[in-house]
Amino acid sequence: MKRAVLERSFVIVLFVLVMVAFSFAERDTQKLFEKYNTKSTVEIPKQTVDYTAEVPQKINSHNTGRN
Repeated sequence: MKRAVLERSFVIVLFVLVMVAFSFAERDTQKLFEKYNTKSTVEIPKQTVDYTAEVPQKINSHNTGRN
């Protein structure tokens, strides 16, 4: 009888530990997604400020076409 109670309490403790671990993992995942989304929306306009609509000149140092 004691063994059954001990096993049951052990299973409950393990279940609680797994739930705590998953909650921490979910929280960290949400932080990473927020950081990634904030980083991409904040830094992209900074990078495109100096760009113009000019077409870059094509530089061919080697002839890649066949004769």
